[in-house]
Amino acid sequence: MTTTAEINDRILSERARVFAALGDPARLRILNLIRHCEEVCNCEIGPVTGFLPSKISRHLAILKQAGLIRERREGTYLHYRLAPDGEPVRETLLSLLDTLASDDPLLQDDRERMDQCGC
Repeated sequence: MTTTAEINDRILSERARVFAALGDPARLRILNLIRHCEEVCNCEIGPVTGFLPSKISRHLAILKQAGLIRERREGTYLHYRLAPDGEPVRETLLSLLDTLASDDPLLQDDRERMDQCGC
């Protein structure tokens, strides 16, 4: 039988994984693009950010493991979107990302470059 303490520990661990995923500038940039466009193909991230495919894949995997994004395959392409969750802590963090993006020149530039690519 699972105790309340074990459930609370599991919830806190999941939230800590989200915070850890957001603790890297590359992941913030990638999540910013996904948040801005609703859905992003993995092939669109490199031209906007300048990241190599291996770096993109690694960071997408971390965001996915943290439960922040979901993927959908279309042929050979993977498309990423925010994971439907509605959990208040996660929603607050994504809202903070929007605030950061409105104030950070690099995140603003990424969004503008993505718009030019057809987001």
